Amino acid sequence: MMKKFVDWILDYSSYFLAFPAVMALFRFKFITRELRYILALVALSICTETAMYLIVKSGIRNNLFVVHIYTILHFNIIALFYYTHFGSFYHRYAVPSMMVFFTGFAVINSLFFQKLTEFNTKALSLECLLVVILCVMSYYKMITELTVKEPEKKPVFWINTGFLFYFAGNIVLFTLSNVVLKENMDFNYLSWGLHALLTVILQIFIGIGLWHSPHQK
Repeated sequence: MMKKFVDWILDYSSYFLAFPAVMALFRFKFITRELRYILALVALSICTETAMYLIVKSGIRNNLFVVHIYTILHFNIIALFYYTHFGSFYHRYAVPSMMVFFTGFAVINSLFFQKLTEFNTKALSLECLLVVILCVMSYYKMITELTVKEPEKKPVFWINTGFLFYFAGNIVLFTLSNVVLKENMDFNYLSWGLHALLTVILQIFIGIGLWHSPHQK
């Protein structure tokens, strides 16, 4: 039973990208400035999944170079979402500093440590850590301002919670993937099943967040 579920989630998790994409189409005219970065994130994920599929179909066995590019774009789009959301609540250079630091780290990692033909787990682990920090910063802003009476009706609440689940859950996976997971194939299989499940949860939360986009800009 567990194996069937893991196989199913591994095969079909990427299809859940359709949910936030459909929500974005329904709510497009209500999308605020900060939520435009979430639309860009969904579009990036769809393009990346499509590109990796086409590369494999073309006969090229290793498509991990796409993940290296995707990781840099992925984090920076998320960071821009939080930068817009935070406004003047935090120092204006707090988020841009994270972006510069991460981009530099990811590029150096790809050039000298984990080549474009390898899985860039070091950069992915750092991305997870930094996004979790941004999630906590967002919750702190929400609690401090005390302006949100019904957080479950606010897009940022759902999106931020989805990010927290996804990135907090994946920190251990990406950190251990080059050590433990290579040695234990069963654990590797279950771990990537967990990753796929977290991806599904993230897309559902993003879709709910986009559905709650305000009726007035």
